Amino acid sequence: MKVEMLMPQMGESITEARISKWKKGVGDSVTKDEIILEISTDKVDSEIPVPAAGVISQILYKEGDVVPVKTLIAVIETEAQVAKAVERPATAQELPTAPTKTAQIEIVTPEERGDRFYSPLVKSLAEKHGLSTQELELISGSGQAGRVNKEDLLSYLESKRPAEATPKAPAVSVSVTVESQHKSIPAVQQRPAAAAMPDFDWNQEGYKIVPMDNMRQAIAEHMVRSKRTSPHVYSVQEVDMTSVSRWRSKHKADFQKSEGFGLSFTPFFLEASIQALQQFPYINSSIEGQKIILKKHINLGCAVALGTTGLIVPVIKHAEEKNLVGLARSLNDLAQRARSKKLQPDDVMGGTFTVTNPGVFGTIIGTPIINQPQVAILCLGAITKRAVVIDDMIAIREMCYLTLSYDHRVVDGSMAGQFLALLRKYLEGWDENRPLR
Repeated sequence: MKVEMLMPQMGESITEARISKWKKGVGDSVTKDEIILEISTDKVDSEIPVPAAGVISQILYKEGDVVPVKTLIAVIETEAQVAKAVERPATAQELPTAPTKTAQIEIVTPEERGDRFYSPLVKSLAEKHGLSTQELELISGSGQAGRVNKEDLLSYLESKRPAEATPKAPAVSVSVTVESQHKSIPAVQQRPAAAAMPDFDWNQEGYKIVPMDNMRQAIAEHMVRSKRTSPHVYSVQEVDMTSVSRWRSKHKADFQKSEGFGLSFTPFFLEASIQALQQFPYINSSIEGQKIILKKHINLGCAVALGTTGLIVPVIKHAEEKNLVGLARSLNDLAQRARSKKLQPDDVMGGTFTVTNPGVFGTIIGTPIINQPQVAILCLGAITKRAVVIDDMIAIREMCYLTLSYDHRVVDGSMAGQFLALLRKYLEGWDENRPLR
C-alpha cells in the first residue's frame, strides 16, 4: 500500500514552505513518526515525522525547493516486499525542480560536513576563522539534535583566545588647573571609547550585501500582505502596573521554586486580555469576504523573538480556560520549544488574537502589524517608574503604554478605546492580597 506524504500547513496564513533537509532518501526504511525532513517557514522551523512505517519509494522535491502546502512531497511503500523492488535512489539532477518565483532571492542550500549538519552561517564563520572540519566536529552544539549554531562557534573561538586580556591603551586625559584665591580645581576629561564596528567583509564601497533568509522573506511577504489587507489604526493607553508589580514581587520566589522558571509580566497581560476579549468578541474575530467570523474560544498568539533571526507566534489554545499560573506555564513551554525549534504545526495555527512584548527590550511604544487573518494585536511597552499625578499629588508609579493595532473594517476607535480601558481597569485594580493559586 502506498502512503502519500504532503507538505504540512504550518499556520493559517502559510501557503508554502522550504525544504531545508531530507534526513532520509529513496530506498531507506522508516518507522512511524520517525523524522524524515526539516522545513522552514516564517512561522516555524520544524522537523516533520513520517506518517507510516515502510520504505521511501519517491521523493519529489529537493533540498532548497519551495513547495506549496498540501502538495505531495514523498511516497511511502508500507508493504515489506516492496522494499526489494525499490529502484536506485534518484540523483539530485533527476528530481523535479519546484516552481520558483522570479522575484525570489536564491538562498544557498545548507550542506553536510562529515556526520554533522552545519548552516551556511556557521560554515562561513568557520572558514573565516580558519577552523577545519575536524575542529568543527569537536565543538559541542546547543542547537536542535546537537547542531552547532553561531553562538556555539563564537563561544568556542572566545575560549581559544589567550587567557590574559589584551592590554588596553592608556586613556588620554587632559588635566587643567584653575587657580583661585583659595584652591586649585583639577578637571579631567576623557575621550569616549569608539563603538566597535561589526566584523563584516566590507567591499570597496564600504557596504555588504546579505541575502534575506527564507524566514525573513516570508515575514516580509506576510507583513506586506497584512498592510494591503487591513486598514490599520492604532490606539494607545497608559496603565499603572504598580499593584501588579507589588503582587509579583511578593510571589515570584515561591513561583520560581514551584514551577522552575521565572514569573514575567506577560501572563498578567494575557489574563487581562482574556477578560477584555470576552467583553468585546468582535476583537476576537476574523474576516472572510463580507462576513465577520466570531470565535467562541480565545486562542492567544504570543510573539517569541528568535534572537536577531526573526520571530515565531505560537498559540495558547483555549486560553480562557487557564488561570494565571496555567497561562505562565503554557507561555514558557511554547517559548522554550520555539527557541529550540521543537514546535509542531498545530502550535502555530488557530490564533484569534496576538500579544507582542517588545517592552522586554526597552521599547516604550510600538505599532505592530496585524497577524492575518486576525483583526487586532496588542503591543506591551516597557514598564518604567515615572512621576505621575494622583489626586493632585505627585507619586512614583510603575507605568506602561499599551498599543492596540486593529483592522478598521471590524473595529473602530470607540471599541478599541473601551477594550483598552477595560484592560487598564483590570490591571490597575489587581488585588494585592490575591493568592498565587
